[in-house]
Amino acid sequence: MEYSSQWQQQQYDEVFESIRRHIQRRRADDPEFTIRALERLLEAQYINEGDDWTGRGSVQNITHAATVAAYEAVLAQWQEELRGKET
Repeated sequence: MEYSSQWQQQQYDEVFESIRRHIQRRRADDPEFTIRALERLLEAQYINEGDDWTGRGSVQNITHAATVAAYEAVLAQWQEELRGKET
């Protein structure tokens, strides 16, 4: 996602990378963490997206968007890895 101001883009990029690294570490370190667990985390974020009736503010909106994007990216990568193992 592209933001117009430098601080917004920096915030997004930092959160995205932090979440992505966290999920990758969790995959490596926690044998109980399955692809279904990641899908549930992503589903919860989608639900939270609609729970903004009081307004989160720009920082929280950026954090939320980066979190969703990181979950989606790691999930897509994981699914691709699984498809590669099937062939």
